[in-house]
Amino acid sequence: MTLDQAQEDLFCAIANNENRTPHSMPGWYYSDQQLFELEKTKVFADGWVCVGHQSEISKTGQYITATIGDEPIVILRDRQKQIRAFSNICRHRGMTLVDGKGKVSLLTCPYHAWSYQLDGQLYKAPYMDSVEGFDPTLCALPEFKLEEWLGFMFVNISGVAAPLAPQLADLEPFLKNYHPEDRHSTQTWHEEWQTNWKALVENFMEGYHLSVTHATTLDYITPTELCEKLASGDGFTAYRSNYRPSSPQRLPFPADLIPKEQRSSVLVNIYPNFVITVGPNCAVFLILLPVRVESVVIKMGVLVQDGADDLAETKAYIDLAHAFNAEDKATLEAIQKNAKTSFRPIAHLAPEAFEGTIWDFTRQMAKLMISN
Repeated sequence: MTLDQAQEDLFCAIANNENRTPHSMPGWYYSDQQLFELEKTKVFADGWVCVGHQSEISKTGQYITATIGDEPIVILRDRQKQIRAFSNICRHRGMTLVDGKGKVSLLTCPYHAWSYQLDGQLYKAPYMDSVEGFDPTLCALPEFKLEEWLGFMFVNISGVAAPLAPQLADLEPFLKNYHPEDRHSTQTWHEEWQTNWKALVENFMEGYHLSVTHATTLDYITPTELCEKLASGDGFTAYRSNYRPSSPQRLPFPADLIPKEQRSSVLVNIYPNFVITVGPNCAVFLILLPVRVESVVIKMGVLVQDGADDLAETKAYIDLAHAFNAEDKATLEAIQKNAKTSFRPIAHLAPEAFEGTIWDFTRQMAKLMISN
């Protein structure tokens, strides 16, 4: 798969022109099948893809599953308490080993009962000991690179990605006092939206729509006019959503939050597929795993501090997350229906405080698309 000439020209111009005026992207950016196939390799297989939070697999044998591009993977905690990522495909005839999430002592194929240890080594293959030339040591599950960052797990399928943590060093000061590494996942759920995954990243990462799309859910807390752009880097972009003085204080919060942090949330996109808003009391995250060019599976979750799972404030925040996500879903699915119109323009983006993060993400995508 290759870019057509118009696509390549636009991506080259965006990636190489530091002074280019920030702008929105044409409809093909969200609907072209060939571009989507390239993204599977250049963006997802070659990059660091978030798959979940380590608290989801806190015990030996616990696992979660995900599909990155066309690659099913299983992420588990082994008997040495280490988190590891393996191919979720049996080495015999290609059956999926496990689905969803759970806890096992062995990964056992439901087709012919080949089973694998938690370190990926083949444990048992019924009747195969009588097959000449069969070597069980050659049948271990392929293992993928995995990094943890502030409690989140990132997987690199290709094995060529540079270490993740250095790419996020400039982000950490903005999150330090919120202590996301000390929070745990209190609730996760999955949804499938009929929209291109990039449109969802853009929507989550801009404050321009807060006072319109979320007029009854978020505007009274975090209006558009109080947003401010933060840093960006090789691996991320971020902005701060400040609270109205009249909005209630979100409780409880870590003791070392400074006053400004007590009254704001930090929204982050770690390229390519992870977005999170970290507030004083809770954080809501979305992990985007596209399945088709116009469809994306989203793993959503809420992080809380120890002891806060059953607080009224936590339950209210989870209800709020469901409400504003439903509003975004309706908006993005409506926009996606217009992705193929010939009258969709390339237009100026709003000021940096409101849509500067979109341009950061667009430039990152452009760089990846023209990379070798």
